[in-house]
Amino acid sequence: MYAELKSKSNYTFLTGASAPEELVHRAHQVGLVALGINDLNGVYALPKAYWAAKDIPQLKLICGAEVVFNDNLPPLTFLATERRSYATLCRILTAAHAGKDKGQAFLTFDELQNFYTHDGFKNLVCLSPPQGKLEALKDLFQKNIYLEFSRFNDGLDSARTEHLLETHYKYDLPYVATNDVLYHDKGRRPLQDCFTSIRLGKPLNKAGFELKCNAERYLKSPFEMRLLFKDFPEATKNTLKIADQCTFSMSELKYRYPSEWIPQSHTAQSYLQELCLKGAREKYGATMPSAVHKQLFHELDLIRTLNFADYFLTIYDIVAFARSQDILCQGRGSAANSVVCYCLGITAIDPIQMNLLFERFISLERNEPPDIDVDFEHERREEVIQYIYKKYGRDRAGMVSAVVTYQKRSALRELSKAFGIDVGTLSAKKIERQFDELVKTSFDPNCRDKIDQLADEMNNFPRHISIHSGGFTLSADPIIDIVPVEPARRDGRTIIQWDKYDLDYLGLLKIDVLALGMLSAIKKTLDLVQLKLHEIPHDDAATYKMIQRADTVGTFQVESRAQMNMSGRLLPKNFYDLVVQIAIVRPGPIVGNMVHPYLKRRRGLEVAEYPHPKLREILGKTLGVPLFQEQLMKVAIEFGKFTPGEADYFRRAISAWRSNGNIVKIAEKLLEGMLKEGIPESYAVNFIEHMKGFGHYGFPESHSASFALISYASCYLKKHYPAEFACGLLNSQPMGFYAPHSLVDDAKNHGVKVLPVDPNHSQWLSTMEAKNTIRLGYNRVHGLSQEEAEEIISHRPYTQMSQFLAKNHIRADVLMRLAMGDGFKCFGEDQRHSLWRILDEKIKTQEQMDLFAGVHQGEQTHLFEGLSDFEAVRHDYKTYGLSTKNHPMVPLRKMLKLPPLTTYAAKRVKPGTFVNCSGLILVRQRPPTANGTSFSAIEDEHGFLDMVIFKNVYEKCKEIYLNNCFLIVKGFIERDGHTVTLKVTDMAPIFKDAATFNIEPDQYFY
Repeated sequence: MYAELKSKSNYTFLTGASAPEELVHRAHQVGLVALGINDLNGVYALPKAYWAAKDIPQLKLICGAEVVFNDNLPPLTFLATERRSYATLCRILTAAHAGKDKGQAFLTFDELQNFYTHDGFKNLVCLSPPQGKLEALKDLFQKNIYLEFSRFNDGLDSARTEHLLETHYKYDLPYVATNDVLYHDKGRRPLQDCFTSIRLGKPLNKAGFELKCNAERYLKSPFEMRLLFKDFPEATKNTLKIADQCTFSMSELKYRYPSEWIPQSHTAQSYLQELCLKGAREKYGATMPSAVHKQLFHELDLIRTLNFADYFLTIYDIVAFARSQDILCQGRGSAANSVVCYCLGITAIDPIQMNLLFERFISLERNEPPDIDVDFEHERREEVIQYIYKKYGRDRAGMVSAVVTYQKRSALRELSKAFGIDVGTLSAKKIERQFDELVKTSFDPNCRDKIDQLADEMNNFPRHISIHSGGFTLSADPIIDIVPVEPARRDGRTIIQWDKYDLDYLGLLKIDVLALGMLSAIKKTLDLVQLKLHEIPHDDAATYKMIQRADTVGTFQVESRAQMNMSGRLLPKNFYDLVVQIAIVRPGPIVGNMVHPYLKRRRGLEVAEYPHPKLREILGKTLGVPLFQEQLMKVAIEFGKFTPGEADYFRRAISAWRSNGNIVKIAEKLLEGMLKEGIPESYAVNFIEHMKGFGHYGFPESHSASFALISYASCYLKKHYPAEFACGLLNSQPMGFYAPHSLVDDAKNHGVKVLPVDPNHSQWLSTMEAKNTIRLGYNRVHGLSQEEAEEIISHRPYTQMSQFLAKNHIRADVLMRLAMGDGFKCFGEDQRHSLWRILDEKIKTQEQMDLFAGVHQGEQTHLFEGLSDFEAVRHDYKTYGLSTKNHPMVPLRKMLKLPPLTTYAAKRVKPGTFVNCSGLILVRQRPPTANGTSFSAIEDEHGFLDMVIFKNVYEKCKEIYLNNCFLIVKGFIERDGHTVTLKVTDMAPIFKDAATFNIEPDQYFY
């Protein structure tokens, strides 16, 4: 028997060449009794290893880490033997990262000694190389220190053994065998070599002795290790001794939610119930409807059983803080199925009114932590994050990490470097396209297939640890006793070493504090029009008519080209129609062939079938088509006799249809139940086929409804306050589907006047200068900082340009950009004369002859010709990313012989008409579910025209389509309801020779 105490997973970045799951399964396969995973300066891999090992009782997982020291002490490996020693290990790792740059971690020996007084320190096992401060380490760890004894068949084993024995006798320290594992199987040696090459920044043919000389660092069997140490049997016996000593399991990690702020007269459960009853009275009135009462207490009982009251109170407290600071926020996702969340004000959807299923959120059978996502204004979310840190302390609160992984393209890029291929600054996408040509520069003529195979092995390997978009974990006890905390790259942020999936594996709770740009835009718009979100009228007919026309640029969720296309086909008339629309333009319904049946039934072209009354009750709202996860669960409950928890397991299993063998058995159970209830076999089989689409991505109804609320609010504001809404959008960038120039052009098409930047009137952000009139802010000027803008504002007013230049210290490149963007028009200076004035001021003193002597400000000097209309627009884009003068297609039509047909005219020709029009390409989308079809839109001064580019046309015109932003497109017009689409047959660049006009269109318009 043998226990491998020391191994590194791929979470020791660019060193370990196997995933923790691979190490665990291999250890079980070769018959190890225990496996220690101890990655460098962290416990990153332990939750995944625990999850892989939990159903293998024959294998013990030993939790540890290797810690780096910076004072002539080699890295030491620490193994946790029990819960307290694991807590001490987490604190040691936290200290190693504290105050260091991201990715750096180390301790001094003195810092290690500071942990000697911790309860768990004396139970840590220390594995040390036979070097360093061994006398001092022996004093610290007493009987729990061992010398690492390794044999790698590399020609150095004799010297290594001799040195180990000298140290063993000198310090009277026991030794223990380890293969210091770097990968689970010999076949991973080439990948580990590449990792070494990438880490060192040297190609493989120049890495020399820094590469391992053989493939011996794999996970060996007990027989292999006993044979390797047959002359030192004590070395392998000690592995079993240490393994017996290590009784700690990750399953022992439980934490309590902070509850000190709960009133002393209450438990968490009683306080939650009191808040819910108070909220219910506010939502439903003094007399609570019986359905609400029944559901509310059903949820509260389940929350009590699962002991989740603290979690709900924590979310309530965070939302209450945000509202107290006038920060717009709203819960979404499956939490909107909960009456408790609705009564607490966390979510805004009434689940009783919408007949939503609570078990989509929490179930007794699932017994997993709930997941409540709350969106906050993206510009003010940091206030909420800092509130959490301040209230709970950084030792009890940490943001969840996110593991950024290698995908095939990024793996190809890194591996190319190892094989000496100069990829320079080429993107991973371009490297993939040009790969066959690039490999010819490698020192290895046969590297093509090697790199491809290694990239497959490397796919989904962790690349680095980043910060989650908003996940927090909190604890009543110090979080650093559960998981190490380390600094994030962003100031003021600290993260734990585990991601959200790791927390799920261990059953630990997290909260999601997310950012949503549209909430910022809506809040700014509401402030401009002096309106509150709840004051927006419900089911405004004019708003829905606008959505039906697909006039939704800049709005939320229904603004994409696919959603606009659906708006004209579905023609939503009320809120639930909007809920359906948001959910239906998703891969799940598309792959499940749900879209066309729904639209046909909505138009009366097909009759919905309900072969059982229960199906009408469940699917009636969506005309017999299963669009939502909750509907699948209800069908499973009614016909498959699933419990609500089993139905939720069924829902989750569907998402892994292709990789989950249990789903077939579950589907068979449902099919059998439907047939027993008298449902025709053809209908039942078709229903199961529909379900497979949800494996690609299906929406919960509650999530779609939550998004629909924000979507409707954004559409209402766009319809009734177009100028204020456009101003709010401009001041909330970057966000959304469209660039600022499209937002400005769309606003102008709705009668909004957009004024350029002006030295005497512009603020940092865009402002409403008059009714229906926006003044652009200085934040639109590329390269101008807010401090520089505030300096300009503080020195107002300006009467002439020389005064502006004298008072402000703005960088020359920004000044010249302002000049060419017509930013000094108010002084009577056009673009070229403004630029000359700036250059003149820079090269002459006041005493020298002024080229403008005798010329008064405001007079036309006529030293230079004015810019052409196209040049003026082009320089506006270079300065502001947009133009208040014109859409670029207006001057282009005058300059070039372009097809006269505009997007406005194209939308009004008869279906089937062949058209030839031109414009600016805005969007290029090629979703994986579209079988090679690309979707795009062409824009001119009148708006947009959707385009569909089928695979054969895409392949023919690929280079033109991807490398030009101004195009002439040809094709046939199709109409479906209010939706008009151009089926493209051919395309050509407007600028066949960009040098003719001395421009690069992509440079100036994107």
